[in-house]
Amino acid sequence: MKSTGLLIPIMHPCYFKTMLISSLLAITLGSMAQNSVRYPPVTLPGSELRRFHSEIMDQDLLIQVQLPMDYVSDGSRQYPVMYMTDGNRAFPMVANIATMLEFPPGNFPQLFVIGIAYDIKDMSDFAAWRMRDLTPVRRLSGDTTVETGGGPRFLSFICDELIPFIESEYPVSKDDRALGGYSLGGLFSLFAMFERPGIFQRYFAGSPTWQYANNVLFEMEKTYSENYTDLPVRLFLSYGGLEESYMSGVNEMAAVLESRNYPNLEVWTHVFEGEWHVSASAASVMRAFTTLYGE
Repeated sequence: MKSTGLLIPIMHPCYFKTMLISSLLAITLGSMAQNSVRYPPVTLPGSELRRFHSEIMDQDLLIQVQLPMDYVSDGSRQYPVMYMTDGNRAFPMVANIATMLEFPPGNFPQLFVIGIAYDIKDMSDFAAWRMRDLTPVRRLSGDTTVETGGGPRFLSFICDELIPFIESEYPVSKDDRALGGYSLGGLFSLFAMFERPGIFQRYFAGSPTWQYANNVLFEMEKTYSENYTDLPVRLFLSYGGLEESYMSGVNEMAAVLESRNYPNLEVWTHVFEGEWHVSASAASVMRAFTTLYGE
């Protein structure tokens, strides 16, 4: 399926809230970094940080790797792997949730978590680059100094450069890949599901900014349905109850997908009552893991 290349305006309040949250995040975390100079930072046990130069992106990226708790590197085991966007902000939380679920050993699989992060000077770089890379099409309205519509290129980087690199370096399964993201990352997860089918088998889209560019996701879903008779994935969608007034499209997307009667599609939707866009994020990650990897 080819990228649409559409140039469509955005007018929904959720978009402006996302921009505001990104700006406040840049200011807050920048201040925290300046004040955190007395002692060394806390590191994540069982994690590795790899620097990766993307020819597709023409940019260095930081690849964060959380190893399974029972990790063996001799190739005798193949592990599931989840790729997560927004690694600069989300990776510590996501990696620790996965580690908590893995121990004590039980119903949750041992897996790799791969965070995709930027080599940033400050959080304003993060805010700008995530807006550039997690949006599937370019927009016309709003602040024209903010680059958008880099989703197809970012997805090509993940599929054609990052995944081959990870699979050459670590014993991860080629048949059990997951892609997860929150907010704009949730938008990107759904875009990737329609744009590059067959790459991932599990998807997490938390509070996805589905309104982006006049609901372009629904156009992509329709095009997919016209070209494929199955969508063999497990998909978990979620949002907070306090943001329900502008998350109607999440339920609509789930209903449309289920109406296609794809034989191998499984869709779950969960609303976290009493939570808003930010406060629902940790619960969404936890529920995504237990749902996508449950029986």
